[in-house]
Amino acid sequence: MQHKIFTIFDTKAEAYFPPFYLPQTSMAIRQFGDMVNDDNSQISKHPADYTLFELGEWNDNTAEFVELNKKSLGNGVEFISNETITE
Repeated sequence: MQHKIFTIFDTKAEAYFPPFYLPQTSMAIRQFGDMVNDDNSQISKHPADYTLFELGEWNDNTAEFVELNKKSLGNGVEFISNETITE
């Protein structure tokens, strides 16, 4: 199965988070958005300092990596939501 590879860059630390793997780009965007909007997340405290990137793909059947040119999927401020979620 193909998995996409993502990371988050912290501009203040000038460093990238360890990579993480998800099947779809939309899932990484949703996860990052959740982190930006979670009051308990460090990312939510300084969203402008963090940017989500797609790095490539990983195939768990062949153990092959396909590196892509690092692609920005957006800065944290672009993911700030004013919605109130109720159950």
